[in-house]
Amino acid sequence: MAPSPPPGPSVLRAALLLLLLAAECALAALLPAREATQFLRPRQRRAYQVFEEAKQGHLERECVEELCSREEAREVFENDPETDYFYPRYLDCIHKYGSPYTKDPGFVTCVQNGLCTPGLSPCSRQGSASLGSPSGLCLFPDVNECSRENGGCLQICHNKPGSFHCACHSGFELSSDGRTCQDIDECAEAEACGEARCKNLPGSYSCLCDKGFAYSSQEKACRDVDECLQGRCEQVCVNSPGSYTCHCDGRGGLKLAQDMNTCEDILPCVPFSMAKSVKSLYLGRMFSGTPVIRLRYRRLQPTRLVAEFDFRTFDPEGVLLFAGGHQDGTWIMLALRAGRLELQLRYNGVGRITSSGPVINHGTWQTISVEELARSLVIKVNRDAVMKIAVAGDLFQPERGMFHLNLTVGGIPFHEEDLVQPINPRLDGCIRSWNWMNGEDTTIQETVKVNSKMQCFSVTERGSFYPGNGFAFYSLNYMRTPLDVGTESTWEIEVVAHIRPAADTGVLFALWAADLRAVPLSVALVDYHSTKKLKKQLVVLAVERVALALMEIKVCDGQEHVVTVSLREGEATLAVDGTRGQSEVSAAQLQERLATLERHLQSPVLTFAGGLPDVPVTSAPVTAFYRGCMTLEVNRRLLDLDEAAYKHGDITSHSCPTVEPAAA
Repeated sequence: MAPSPPPGPSVLRAALLLLLLAAECALAALLPAREATQFLRPRQRRAYQVFEEAKQGHLERECVEELCSREEAREVFENDPETDYFYPRYLDCIHKYGSPYTKDPGFVTCVQNGLCTPGLSPCSRQGSASLGSPSGLCLFPDVNECSRENGGCLQICHNKPGSFHCACHSGFELSSDGRTCQDIDECAEAEACGEARCKNLPGSYSCLCDKGFAYSSQEKACRDVDECLQGRCEQVCVNSPGSYTCHCDGRGGLKLAQDMNTCEDILPCVPFSMAKSVKSLYLGRMFSGTPVIRLRYRRLQPTRLVAEFDFRTFDPEGVLLFAGGHQDGTWIMLALRAGRLELQLRYNGVGRITSSGPVINHGTWQTISVEELARSLVIKVNRDAVMKIAVAGDLFQPERGMFHLNLTVGGIPFHEEDLVQPINPRLDGCIRSWNWMNGEDTTIQETVKVNSKMQCFSVTERGSFYPGNGFAFYSLNYMRTPLDVGTESTWEIEVVAHIRPAADTGVLFALWAADLRAVPLSVALVDYHSTKKLKKQLVVLAVERVALALMEIKVCDGQEHVVTVSLREGEATLAVDGTRGQSEVSAAQLQERLATLERHLQSPVLTFAGGLPDVPVTSAPVTAFYRGCMTLEVNRRLLDLDEAAYKHGDITSHSCPTVEPAAA
């Protein structure tokens, strides 16, 4: 029988593979179909096959870059001990990491770790396994897996002898795949930021506080930032929780600038006609009621009084002129009461009063004359006699061989209580073209020319003018008396202010507690919102330094506006031109502020108009003087500046310059 032909190469390869799989059955190294096909098919040698065989194969090329059989591994090692040591572990690496075609860096490490390097001589035998390599035993040099695509790690790759591992940056943790990283949400821990807000960030987190607060890592809480220590304000700084406010010297004519930190001058925004007439004499300059002119006449012969002048006023009451001697002697006084002329006279100790004629406080010029005739006095308005009074004597009185007469204008030379009937002598009026005793008086005219405070505004209208450098105050009581039957509140403050402002900042109305140097209540114009730090024209109602309500106002439009304020137990309202303002405090804060105001009202307070005394700039939202026209009603009573306890001399009580017409 003829011998069988030897089996072909393909048959030998299949048989060898079956034997290897049986020997390594415990490893259960099963390959996917595609990889098995690659393993079983004949190797496709490269073009440089002869050169490869000359080098007896190369482990990385044969078994790392491609899938190799035991025979191909034997070609690399050229001996059975090393091949027998390598190939079972090679199949184990395939089981763990997949075939070489998966390109897993872990597979490369697994294959090369702990294997002997062929062809290297001499090799150190120390620390090596006894594999019987003809060239000597040595450990395979470590492969730095991290040098190739970062070892497959997303962030950090740590190489180590025979292996490597992935790691993550701070704030990240390694995912279950051992390669990628995922962010750690530190905010999931309730105590991460304590009282502050926690914001998670990629790889980190941040503890946030509201504006004006800074995070304290030691206390894990938000703490107020004292901006005043940073020198942000030009003048006065007041720190508050989470914020701060700057204040400027309002009494010095300053206000906050646009940046809310520096100060700037308070400038007029509405042009008033401030022109004055050098030929006029203002009678209301002396608030004390003392005369603005004092004349003393001496005559050798008996002489009769003659006086004539043009007069203009809106004031209903005040003294025009006085002529005569001592208060207990013979004298006359011409005044206004309720807008009509009133004549008080005293002859030989007998006093009487006469009032007659039309209402003349309508603000237009009219000519008034006083003429002493034989045993009578004649008073004329615009050449028409309105009074003719019989008298028993002469005004010029003999003294030391001469006849004397005292003549005063705009006041009387003694207290008003010594008149026949007391009168408020203060008169906001103006005279011109005066003629006393038929003589030319150049002295008075020259004095008026060089002193603008003695001159009158050329054109005026009804109202009170505050020039922006002074105030008036009254002593008023706001507590209700037991006789106020049916009242629901023990106190009440109602203010109605008719204003035509010339500037956007200034105090309209305020209460001052002198003993505490406090400002219990204020109503003022301001050109910024203090909490929002926005420039805006507003009216502010405040108790001490706390704003209760705000209302917008077109303060620089040259028109008249009506500001209404009402305060009583449990209620505080502010309105401008009938539109109610917005509350700036909670209901609880309002009650606390009103209780504070009531405590102040139980002690004496002064009522200020147009400004405040010398108080700290932080006493109220506004301390600047008001500039413009204004009339005030308080608790349904019109305040007459002539009746104030004090009034600055530059404030005109009943007349106000007009707004200049807009340029064409």
